Amino acid sequence: MDPQEALQLKDIHLPGSPDLWPLAMGWWLLFTLIFLALFWLFIVLRKRKRLRKRRRELLKTLSDLENKLRKDPSSETLAEVNILLRQLAVNYYPRSEIASLTGGDWLHFLDESGDTHGFSRGAGRILIEAPYQTGKVQNFNIDEFIPLVRHWVKKTAQSGGGVV
Repeated sequence: MDPQEALQLKDIHLPGSPDLWPLAMGWWLLFTLIFLALFWLFIVLRKRKRLRKRRRELLKTLSDLENKLRKDPSSETLAEVNILLRQLAVNYYPRSEIASLTGGDWLHFLDESGDTHGFSRGAGRILIEAPYQTGKVQNFNIDEFIPLVRHWVKKTAQSGGGVV
């Protein structure tokens, strides 16, 4: 007997080409990673847009306050400037570090974050002295104070502070 006839072997049949659907696990992982990356990008861009809008609002408010200070350097107007600085600081630095700062600590933070000494040793000291004065503020150098505040605001808004 012929050995080929005894085994009765049949030809090898190759499997068909793989289907496109359902997708293999690797494709699902890739699509998930792409989706997560796009979602993260959307969140980051939305946050930046919101911060830029807030920055523009604060800079406009600063400009309005500068004009108001030039016309009427009162303790109320200086309190508004201080509030503006705090709002900007809370937007760009951790709230837990900023919210509790008062007096000299607040001025020291402004100096440190603005890379200046004008708040604790210069015209910026008026921010802790003005609330105790009534009416027009005495011993106030507006020509040093306004550029100091503007420098701090621009530096903070430009660098993004400690938190973006």
